Amino acid sequence: MKNQRFLFLLLASSFTLGCTQISPKHVIGAVEMVQIQDLHYRARIDTGADTTSLNAYNIDVQGEESNVNANVGKTLRFSTANENGESQTIETKIVKVNSVRNVLGSESRYVVQLAIAWGSYVKTVEVNLRDRSKMQFALLLGRNWLKDDFVVDVSSEQLRMKEQNSYIESLLPRILTQ
Repeated sequence: MKNQRFLFLLLASSFTLGCTQISPKHVIGAVEMVQIQDLHYRARIDTGADTTSLNAYNIDVQGEESNVNANVGKTLRFSTANENGESQTIETKIVKVNSVRNVLGSESRYVVQLAIAWGSYVKTVEVNLRDRSKMQFALLLGRNWLKDDFVVDVSSEQLRMKEQNSYIESLLPRILTQ
């Protein structure tokens, strides 16, 4: 019995020595404040979604074709608004068209590349465009934004903001005594 345990421990330790070290990942809450260009969004972290999805309306494709797949590569302009009603217009190229299944069936959505910032961390990913104005969150961050860089703590929200606030609070006594 002791020999079996020893053999198991020996094999386990040699296996772990051969594994590559995993780089540290950011811990992110279920809801976070992020920024796309000049606008801040309260975003839902959605580990069930392959692709990030952004509220978009007034979508205008230059030289639009009736076949949505023929519009890939064309310039697209759209408006977007966050949960506070603040809005901006973004102009970019269509990189592809996704067919997305939902409770109503299937729909085609334009996909664009956008840079999304969480604090000082910025990542450019594919984002599908959909009118989310009637939904609670204007922005869903999907697995394509989370991949390789984040672990989600679903029991928390806005971890970056709490981290920054606690840092500022730790500085206050020093500032006030000067």
